[in-house]
Amino acid sequence: MAIQQQKTSGIFARIQRLIDRVVTPETRSQFFSNVSTFAHEQPFLATFLFIQLLLSFTPILLFSTFILSTILFSLLAALIFSLFWIGIMLLVLVPTLFVTVSLGIAAWIWVVGSFLVARWVYNVLPVGVRGTAEVGMPNGKKVVVKKGQEGADGIKGEVVE
Repeated sequence: MAIQQQKTSGIFARIQRLIDRVVTPETRSQFFSNVSTFAHEQPFLATFLFIQLLLSFTPILLFSTFILSTILFSLLAALIFSLFWIGIMLLVLVPTLFVTVSLGIAAWIWVVGSFLVARWVYNVLPVGVRGTAEVGMPNGKKVVVKKGQEGADGIKGEVVE
């Protein structure tokens, strides 16, 4: 029994601190004194306002609850709707990324292979040719390169046995 009283007093103290953070005790006492003064000066009007507030509180509370639950439901429905379509689009995105990554890897392998072949050809064939040059290939054939004065269009090459 004593433990429940301690818990209850602890809960009451916590609620009191929360209320004190929202509305200071001085402001609350000022408000209560203003209401008490109004009720003593205008008892019929104060009673009328109190009854109106008492009877209107439940419908206003129910309406506010309805509004909040409708907003919460619509946000939850929008979240579920969005997550559904995000999941569907992930089912499209993942295979697409698989294909594009595969194409990217294939293109990279092609570029690296082309570079390695070009580097090998560069090392095998003479680069600074003026006039005519003969190069012996590993298979026993000779490559004859003739360079004219027309620039890149004037280069001719042929394989000779």
